[in-house]
Amino acid sequence: MSDPASVKLQVDQSLDLRGIERVAGYAKAREQLQAMAENQVLELYLDEGEPLRSIPFGLRADGHEIVVSEPASPGVRLLVRKRTLLQ
Repeated sequence: MSDPASVKLQVDQSLDLRGIERVAGYAKAREQLQAMAENQVLELYLDEGEPLRSIPFGLRADGHEIVVSEPASPGVRLLVRKRTLLQ
């Protein structure tokens, strides 16, 4: 098994939500993920503060996986793997 830190993820789509209000940002991220295939990776750039607290929480609640969270300048970079909740 390989070391998770050494695994390179392919980014399939990228979305910069810095400067966008959190509700609108969450809606854009959710819409982008809905258009993607299962297991694809969305790169998100978020502002620190409320967007960083609420958007990842909502995406996890939708069943998606936050794979990477790291500082960006400015804000934070997330890699989100698209998952579909089992019905």
